Amino acid sequence: MARSTPKTLPSGRPPDARHGLPIAVTGRPVAAGVGSHPRYLSPRASSADLWSSVESAATTDGLARLGKLHAVVHDRSAERRLVAYIHQARQYYDVIARLDPATKPLPAYYFVLNLTKAYLTLVDPPITAPAKVPHGASDGSTLGQRYRFTQEYAKVSQSGVLRMLAVRTGQGFCWPSGAKIQISRLAAYLVEGADLYSDALGTKPKLVPVAATAVRSSGSGKSRTAWLTVDIARMVLEERGLTARSLLDQAAVFGSKFQLVHDASDVDTCTYESVTPITHARTSDALAPMRQEFDRSLLLRDRTAKGGVDHVVLSGRPELLSQEGVTFILLHHLSNMVRYRPQQVEALRGTSYWWLFTSWVDRACENFLLGIASRMSLDEHLIL
Repeated sequence: MARSTPKTLPSGRPPDARHGLPIAVTGRPVAAGVGSHPRYLSPRASSADLWSSVESAATTDGLARLGKLHAVVHDRSAERRLVAYIHQARQYYDVIARLDPATKPLPAYYFVLNLTKAYLTLVDPPITAPAKVPHGASDGSTLGQRYRFTQEYAKVSQSGVLRMLAVRTGQGFCWPSGAKIQISRLAAYLVEGADLYSDALGTKPKLVPVAATAVRSSGSGKSRTAWLTVDIARMVLEERGLTARSLLDQAAVFGSKFQLVHDASDVDTCTYESVTPITHARTSDALAPMRQEFDRSLLLRDRTAKGGVDHVVLSGRPELLSQEGVTFILLHHLSNMVRYRPQQVEALRGTSYWWLFTSWVDRACENFLLGIASRMSLDEHLIL
């Protein structure tokens, strides 16, 4: 029997949600993300297409424009560093796809490291001025006589690029100095490898895919408000043994930012809205707060999936590392394995975690590139 269609407001939203409509600024739709406006790329986009926004920062005019966007002035030394970081990141990125899986993490990590330094230089130039900036993590593994991937641990440092990235993305959280993180546990939170994780380990990742994420607004004059909406398929929740309400308890970060506003049994999706709407006099004034709200809600985004697919993180912890931070520390650790313990990497061939090397590295690097491009340009980069 076909499901009946519930009554909705003229805006198309369910009756118990706020009455709001999509918004635009100077004719450009406002997107949910760390960028304010969608920038769509073809699935057949070349490397040059993917890098175009980032590499614009390596030009005088492009850097001046981005500096104005981020309210930052770059001296000549910062300009030279940023250009060098971008050029090196591009060189490492372009060789990854051609390598054997056992060696991919090494150039992949140096791509991520250099692109991170480029982003840090753009938004906070003095931070990369010291002659040597530590990576921010080290190998904390304790290996037994019989090797298992579950013995792999990363150790977080007091300072370094990892912490610099973490405090400027997501919730601004980083693990305390000396914390040891089990690498196999991080695998459950990788949006680019959610399908690979399920296939290899026979269990669902700690992620719940989102059907749609959007920005909506209502009101006029100085009483305008804007907020985020998230729709999640009821079938997806049922597959995880969740209900629309229990998700708010199982996903602590999401639950602290969103409230359930529609859970009718005769519709296919459940609707959530950000708890505190943003008041603004002009639509453009809401852009920066909305980017921050999305970032702090920790809606992990796979920008390489068609149109971008968001995921809610299933964790009871009230503070979590950002998506970029997780990618950084995981690639750092895998690259250490490649450099110093290649025999353990070879031992993983054909095992339940080999997908990290064969497929995830490539996907993660493309997603990281699009994510940093979004943060730098303030346009949300997505693959159509």
